[in-house]
Amino acid sequence: MKPCLVAVLVLAACTGDRGPKFKRAGATSPRDGGTLRYSTLNNVRTLDPAIAYDDQSTPVLHPLFDTLLAYGDNLALVPRLAERWTISPDGLVYTFAIRPDVTFSDGTPLSAQDFVYSLERVRGMADSPYNAFLADVGTITAREPLLLEITLTRPAAAFLYVLAMPFTTPLSKKHVESVGDAIRSRPLGTGPFMLARWDEGRTLELRRNPRYWNPGRAHLDAIVLLENVPRDTQFMMFERGELDAAERLSPPDLLWVTAQPEWQPYVHRVTQMNAYGARFNVTQKPFDDRRMRQAFNYALDKTHSVKLLNGSATPSHGMLIPGMLGHDPSLSPYPHDPAKARALLAEAGYPHGFETEYVIVADDEAARIGASLQADLAQVGVRVKIAQLSFATFAGAIGSRTGPAFSYIGWIADYPDPTTFFDGKFHSHAISEENSGNDSFYANTEVDRLLDAGRGEPDLAKRDAIYKQVERLLYDDAPWLWNYHQMQTEVVQPYVMDYRPHPVYLRDFSEVWLDVGDAGPVAR
Repeated sequence: MKPCLVAVLVLAACTGDRGPKFKRAGATSPRDGGTLRYSTLNNVRTLDPAIAYDDQSTPVLHPLFDTLLAYGDNLALVPRLAERWTISPDGLVYTFAIRPDVTFSDGTPLSAQDFVYSLERVRGMADSPYNAFLADVGTITAREPLLLEITLTRPAAAFLYVLAMPFTTPLSKKHVESVGDAIRSRPLGTGPFMLARWDEGRTLELRRNPRYWNPGRAHLDAIVLLENVPRDTQFMMFERGELDAAERLSPPDLLWVTAQPEWQPYVHRVTQMNAYGARFNVTQKPFDDRRMRQAFNYALDKTHSVKLLNGSATPSHGMLIPGMLGHDPSLSPYPHDPAKARALLAEAGYPHGFETEYVIVADDEAARIGASLQADLAQVGVRVKIAQLSFATFAGAIGSRTGPAFSYIGWIADYPDPTTFFDGKFHSHAISEENSGNDSFYANTEVDRLLDAGRGEPDLAKRDAIYKQVERLLYDDAPWLWNYHQMQTEVVQPYVMDYRPHPVYLRDFSEVWLDVGDAGPVAR
């Protein structure tokens, strides 16, 4: 039972009534107004779309920055800033007609040249994690004020998905050059919301953009994000009505809320395009030996991970989620086989085990999974010391070639295609000395060849076969300790309407509306 912290809720909380307290008013159509409040466990690092590349930033970038294309029902691509587009028969020339009625949030009209500037800016930034996504781009040209042409050097079957990613959003060259490095906290976008204030590490507030080209899309007056809120604190705030949505709940809260019938209409689950486990820096000893990496995979008992996540995960054999193009259902996850693990350790020259450091992000879920892994590895003679870093420090450390050799890792895909699971994480072209997308520093010429072939293959059956081969190679080489795919569970207040967690945008509040009655929370 939660302690009775707020006077108005003393009676309800102490009598065991923890069902929904704030009912909806009963409106039958969307209502404008109100502020939606949610929280995140860590802090947002930057609002520069050319740099931000984590699941803390994505839900903020999406309402700030429109892109040429967006996702409709069933993840089908639909027009957004582009009214229409064409692709040449050879798959190399993409032409986009830009909407004529779009402005930036300061009123500056949008032009095709803004897309040219934005994309060329990314291509010229050594510290952008998105360079690999534009590797196939040859030229980017504004043929007319509202006509954008992108020519590829080779066909790329998933390129339209790339153009729905936030980093492809148009930026104003004048604005970027005027604010300089402050672009990270002074964004200017074309989305339905704009930044109102950001007390970094504490509170970030978005306000509805009064100049947005599609005014019927957004209904909220504001979206407020509270940063660095622990998971158990998050749910207490949610129950008190101080938050309108809560996700990544602590295990007790997740078990409780999913078991309560009165909360079921407001609990939403979606299978995310993700993979979780541990990554090895394969250039550092002892993890430069494949036998060592395989040994760790055999040592891990994935059933422990699934139990720790209260059944909201499924064991994985690699990166691709079940049902995705290229996922091989005949390839089983590494079994829990301590004897096999010990034999491989001995072959690699460590018959008596060794000591290693395992680096995790400061997060209770990562800590629980890490403790379970620590226990599994102890059974085969590997003594693990766990080091915990803040999210910002962790993200920078694992991207450095001289960073941790063994660490927790999670990957949330950028779009529903195998390229986003593989190319940025395991192609050698994604390796850099600092801020490396391929943070395992894994290089395999055959994997590179297959990824290059699959990227441009128009035949779905052939692409499927190619990516199944990639799965097998990565399974054997084990640059990761493959663990699980996770579902996202989120609970919202009854008055939060037209909301579901999004497989790509994660938490998309841009079209949500609030049906708050007289008994709703007073702080709106």
